[in-house]
Amino acid sequence: MKLLGVVQDISHDGKLIVRARFAPKNGAIVRDNLKVTMGRVTRVFGPVRSPYVAIQPERDMKTIAILGKEVYVLEEGDHAKGKRRDRADRKMP
Repeated sequence: MKLLGVVQDISHDGKLIVRARFAPKNGAIVRDNLKVTMGRVTRVFGPVRSPYVAIQPERDMKTIAILGKEVYVLEEGDHAKGKRRDRADRKMP
């Protein structure tokens, strides 16, 4: 898990606002330090160097208790098939 940042605020529609250290992918799973799922990233906005992230919390979360907590993003591996060879990479006899 990678530290995303600290929950700073709650938006008018109930989303958690985090001042992030980096820009995560949309839909990334966000957890707390006990590895309990808190929600998913729905939007990344603000300056490039220190973006803000909007997180849609789980339905049973008490959002007031989450203020000031550190949140983490689950690091996912690259699911792509890696570099493929083409004609330019092959050695011809």
